[in-house]
Amino acid sequence: MLMLKVCHACDSILGEIELDDLTGEVPDSIMDIVGNVAYALCPDCMRQLDVEPDRVLH
Repeated sequence: MLMLKVCHACDSILGEIELDDLTGEVPDSIMDIVGNVAYALCPDCMRQLDVEPDRVLH
């Protein structure tokens, strides 16, 4: 099943992601799933917020 991947901060569309990819060995730790939409941060917003890709935010 394909899901739409959207940036949390700027709402830009980042592409599509396969649901099976979310259960792989290296899941995206900053991705939230709501319905058929997976929210994450785009590279520009990550850079502006100084977020490292492997940092877990709670």
